[in-house]
Amino acid sequence: MSMSKAARTINATAFSYITSWALLTAAELRVFDHLPARSQDLSAISPDPDLVDTWMLTLADAGIVFNNEGVWNQTGDMATLLSGDDSYVDYLGGQVLQQMAPRLTLGHTGENVLASVLANPASRRGYQGWFADPDEARAYQSSQHAGSLGPAKALARALPDPTGRVLDLGGGWGAIAQAVAKRHDVDVDVVDFATVVSSAPAGSERVKFLAGNALDPATWPEQAYDGVVLSYLFSSIPGSAQEPLLAALADRGVRWIAIHDFMAGSGRWASAWSLQHAVFVPEHRSRSADAIGAMLNAAGFDTVSSAPLIDEMTTLVVGTRG
Repeated sequence: MSMSKAARTINATAFSYITSWALLTAAELRVFDHLPARSQDLSAISPDPDLVDTWMLTLADAGIVFNNEGVWNQTGDMATLLSGDDSYVDYLGGQVLQQMAPRLTLGHTGENVLASVLANPASRRGYQGWFADPDEARAYQSSQHAGSLGPAKALARALPDPTGRVLDLGGGWGAIAQAVAKRHDVDVDVVDFATVVSSAPAGSERVKFLAGNALDPATWPEQAYDGVVLSYLFSSIPGSAQEPLLAALADRGVRWIAIHDFMAGSGRWASAWSLQHAVFVPEHRSRSADAIGAMLNAAGFDTVSSAPLIDEMTTLVVGTRG
């Protein structure tokens, strides 16, 4: 690698936060709902059209918007994702900007959380500690739910056809559970912390929300399940808890387990998102799809398949047994 290429590689990572900042701010202010527009037409957002120009140019360089004869606009696909009700901006401007970004940079305490965690890994209190605050749990789940509606449908399509009730451990407000219930016409039980399920929005009568702990089988329903969904759960629990969790589910007699998560080596953004979780989760451990498949094999699920779900970000690994 040449010196100039090395410098470009470093800069692409070191300065990407600026583009991210521009996009997350646009999401929070819902500027995309106002496009197409000239900079001066966005005075309800900012009275300074020159500043808006600089902001939009940053987004244009990233391919988020484009300018046609002085008018800022988006492609149809980009507008679908970033404008209107239940769009991706609810997730970006909510959970990512308001909750994740502060914690990953200077945080609410004025310190760099990543640097602090690297120096003192034991300082991490995990999602259980974070979600002990009902307001924090509600804010997180609200934006997570909005960001999960699209991927939930893709995940539901990719599952083995359930022949009975499905368990969704750590399922939050039930975006995936609702999609599974609708597509496969089955009952789904969501188990999550009491502060999470107590504020879950109403949905299908086939989805039931139950207070419990994904890592404590004693809190799970005493119910037979055909299959189990673990979406973003592996990245949210200690690595040492993953194999015991699979063993406990195998002991319950489930036919299949579907693990959806950020997996090492599975895309440009998979490791970055794993790092984001790693600063919160004690004993966090990143695993590849192959490693998770081997864990499923060891737990008795002899047939394993894996495929990307969210491009360059997440993978779905499914283990089944006869």
